[in-house]
Amino acid sequence: MPITRNTLSGLFPALNALFLLAMFISTADAEDKIKCDTAVQEANQQLDKNNNKPVNDESGLVKLLRTLNKDDVLPPQYVTSEFAKKQGWSGKAQDSLWKIWVLNKREIGGDSVQLPEQKSGEKWYSADLESVRGYRSAKRLIYSPQSQERYLSTNENTSRVMIKPCL
Repeated sequence: MPITRNTLSGLFPALNALFLLAMFISTADAEDKIKCDTAVQEANQQLDKNNNKPVNDESGLVKLLRTLNKDDVLPPQYVTSEFAKKQGWSGKAQDSLWKIWVLNKREIGGDSVQLPEQKSGEKWYSADLESVRGYRSAKRLIYSPQSQERYLSTNENTSRVMIKPCL
C-alpha cells in the first residue's frame, strides 16, 4: 500500500495520542517519587530510630541512587568481589582494595545478595558505601535493577531500611 498524504494525516492523531499517554504515565510516575536528598535523609532518620549508624556521605549516596535510577547500573568505580579477587585482592575485610594498583579508588559493588522476602526470579545486589582508603565499611546499598526498591544497611545487611523511590 503506497503511503500518501492522506495516510500520514490519518496517523498523526494516533501518534499524538500515544505521545500524550506516554507523557502522562511518565509524569504520574514522577509525581509518586520524592527527591533523593529527602529519601536519603528519611532513611537516615529511620536508621537512627532503630539505633543503627547513619550514612555520613548523604550526597554520595544520592549521586549513586540517581545513577542507578537513570541507568540501572553502578558507576564505573564499582567492581565485583570476583573481579577484585582476580586482580589479587584477598577478599578479607582487613585488606585494602587499594593495595592493588588496578583497584585503586575502586569499591565493591554488584555482588548478589539474598533477601529473606525475595520473590522467585528476583535478583538483588549490594554496593559498598563509605569505604575508607580501600577498606570496606559495614554500610551497603541493596538494590534490584528489576524494581525501584532500594534498601540501606549500615551493619552488613543484618538489618535494613527502605529508601523511598526517588528522583
